[in-house]
Formats: sequence, C-alpha cells, structure tokens
Amino acid sequence: MITIKSALAKVLQSDIKTPIESIDLIESLNHVLAEDLFSMINMPPFNQSAMDGYAVCGEADSYKIVGEIQAGDTARYSLNRGEAFRIFTGAMTPDHTLAIAKQEITKVIDGQLILQEKVKAGTSIRLEGEEIAKGNVVLSKGTKITPAAIGLLAGFGFESVRVFAKPKITLIVTGNELTKPGHVLVRGKIFESNSFTIKSAIIDSGFTADVKFVKDDFESTKETINEALLNSNLVIMTGGISVGDYDYVGKALNELGVEQKFYKVNQKPGKPLYYGEKGAVKVFALPGNPAAALTCFYVYVLSAIKTMLGINYKGLERRVAIINHDHLKKGDRAHLLKAQINNGEVSIHKGQSSAMLSSYVDANCLLFLDGQTNQVKRGEQVEVLLLP
Repeated sequence: MITIKSALAKVLQSDIKTPIESIDLIESLNHVLAEDLFSMINMPPFNQSAMDGYAVCGEADSYKIVGEIQAGDTARYSLNRGEAFRIFTGAMTPDHTLAIAKQEITKVIDGQLILQEKVKAGTSIRLEGEEIAKGNVVLSKGTKITPAAIGLLAGFGFESVRVFAKPKITLIVTGNELTKPGHVLVRGKIFESNSFTIKSAIIDSGFTADVKFVKDDFESTKETINEALLNSNLVIMTGGISVGDYDYVGKALNELGVEQKFYKVNQKPGKPLYYGEKGAVKVFALPGNPAAALTCFYVYVLSAIKTMLGINYKGLERRVAIINHDHLKKGDRAHLLKAQINNGEVSIHKGQSSAMLSSYVDANCLLFLDGQTNQVKRGEQVEVLLLP
C-alpha cells in the first residue's frame, strides 16, 4: 500500500499533457498558455503622457503654449526651451519634453503657461518600453489566463493564443444501489450523489464533465470505460474499485490495458483509490463513499488536471495551524480530516465517516495527521491542506 506522498508524486510527475490548440484571445479565459509569448512592440510604444496637462521643455517661470496634442495623434512634435504643448493622457510626448505639468498646478495667462509648482524631470511621463521592451516575454508558458492577462495581451496586439486544451473529462458512476434524485426511493436503495458532488467540484475548478452511469455488470462496466478512454483525456470512476464480488472496475481496467500506477493508499478516508494511465489518458477510480471520493478528488484528481495543463502544481496549499482541541487518532493510516481553519486556529469537524458529506459543507481545509501520530493536544501545531 502506497503512502500519500508517493501517490501524489506519481500523479504530479506524469508527463501527460492535454493537446495544444490555438484559440481566439477572447475565448482563452481560464486556459493555460502552452508557450512563452514575446512582445512584438515596446510597451508603451512611445513616450506617453500619464496626465492631462502640459508638456514643458526646460525649467522656466513661464512657457509659451505652441500647440495641443490629443491621445491618438500620430504627428511627431518637438519642443524648444521655454515652450509647452497642451497634452492629454495617453498622448505621445513631444521630443525634448522635460516633464508633464498636470493641469491642476497650472494657470494660462495671455497664452503663457504659469506653473504654480516646480516639476521634476520625467514627471508623469511613461517611457517607451518601461513596462516591457520589444522582444521580452509578456507572459510565460504555464500562465493561467485571467481577464487581466487577456487585456494585457490585447494591448500587445495578440489576436489568438496557443493554450493547453481543457481536458475532456468523463465521470462514470457505478452501483446497482443508486437511485437518481427525484425518483421514488425503494427500501435498500440510496440516492445517487457522487455525480453531483464530483461534477460540481470539476465545474468549480473551471472545467466540465460528461457523466455516465453503469450497473454492476462486468461487460457493461468494461464497455462504458472503453468508450470513455477513447473519447476523454481524463476518466474518473466512483465506486466498484474495491474487492467485492460485484466490484468490476479494477478487472475491466486491467483487461482494457490501463497501466496501474498505484492501487490503495495508506490513508483514511480513501484507501481504495486507483490511478492508472493508458496512452495519453489519465484514469482514476475513486471510492464510492461520498466524502472519501471528494477528498480524493481534491488531493489527487485536481492535481492531475493541473499538471495536464502544464501548470507547475505541487498539490493543495499546505499551512501550519494551531489545533484548538485534543484529538485522538485511531489506527496507523494517515488521516485527512475535514476541518475549519480560522485566524490560524483549526478545529476538526464531527462526522468524519467516509460516507458523511454533511461535515464537508463548511470545511475549508483537511487536517493532515501522519500514520505515526496517535493524538494531538490543544495548542499543538498541525499541518492543514487548504481546500480550493
């Protein structure tokens, strides 16, 4: 049985990436750049006024106003000592401009500009190339594209970008005991929730998934998984991965040629976790218990998605906190406990069963206890993994 650290390392070290595609810049939000983007221009592309005011040349008590320059004017002007141009924000400054005097500190009397305050050389001038010079990197490969990134790239003239395609994800839910919400619940059945939980977590992470349901039948399981492998970058299953008489997922994966990277992790919840690969497809089989499935998604599946997009991801952010109560841990497995961190203090929720989602609802972290730790006392330092 593999440790959490080793299991996560196998997921993060995989070199499987999603295909690269070129898309319109406006469609690239939340994608990840697949290449470095280099500036085709200086930014700003010319010396530019940062204020509405006057471009002045030399130090003087007054300046002769010789013209006006608006933003977008393409003519190139030059100033002589003692001269000034009326200028507006974003306009190209004349040659020999000492500084921009903002209009709030100026008076105009009989065509002469009077400064009420001295201005230092370079004041309110955005210098050509001061943000990014031509030929330098604007954004690096692996950058997640945000609204600000789109605006930045548009300002540099990019119309399209090459990105890692968002993964095509198929979620397969197994189990004869499952009834869809809205249907009559027959005694012995349970309402199916894993598709809602895991698909919601996928959507919350910026992606989507096709959901398939399969009964506990080997041929049906194998056929459904095979179809998913042919049409997906990532296949996720819930349930059917244990060793019961009606758990067919592991056998089907083996017959379909999926290479097992690990099966069973020394953790609670989520021990019967499977990870494998077939070609360029990543495959996870999550436990059927809802809380265990969600924990495995956050710790492992989300990590796999990030690495497929070329993101240098190390897993959920880890933080040290102070536990505000005693806790006794049973067994020698590492525990990932639903918890709430607030102002550096953390408390473990009641209801840690792998079947209980109620204690997950307002959890914002997972408190980690390794296999050797049997108890922690109030006031001790503990490690937590922050939930996204």
